[in-house]
Amino acid sequence: MKLNIRQTFPCSPARFWEMYWSDSLDAMLNEGSTVQRDVLEEREDGDVLIRRLRFTPEQELPRAAASLLGSSKLVYEQENRFDRSNGVLHWEVIPTILPGKLEAKGTVEVHPAGDGQCEQVVAGDITVNVRFIGGQIEKAVVAEVEKSWNRTAEVCRSWLREHGS
Repeated sequence: MKLNIRQTFPCSPARFWEMYWSDSLDAMLNEGSTVQRDVLEEREDGDVLIRRLRFTPEQELPRAAASLLGSSKLVYEQENRFDRSNGVLHWEVIPTILPGKLEAKGTVEVHPAGDGQCEQVVAGDITVNVRFIGGQIEKAVVAEVEKSWNRTAEVCRSWLREHGS
């Protein structure tokens, strides 16, 4: 299933990326969130900044889903690879459940949008290869991803108000 989320922010692309990698944004994202976000690793490989994160939701899965997946929570890791030379972030989810059956990856790009604004474009593919219910799981995952990016956008806008665009 395709993922395509577009959001605008009152800043330049350079300021957006500066904000995106800041510790103060990380702290704001964790405040009041129902998903714990832990940075597991951060390193550089030439022009590429690599960050690996683990996401652990507070909410437990419904009993039927938990028994099917073998886990009470939908914990996952994500590796982000930001190429400074072209300003593109490549992301890939490393599932802790459904090994070999869940694939989610894509890109984040930020472009000038005129009037001192920029547009963030999150694009990707989410595929769940589980017989009969894979499509339903894909829809649920895409809905959660969209909800998460919308919340992140709200926090980013608050950060920009507090720290300047």
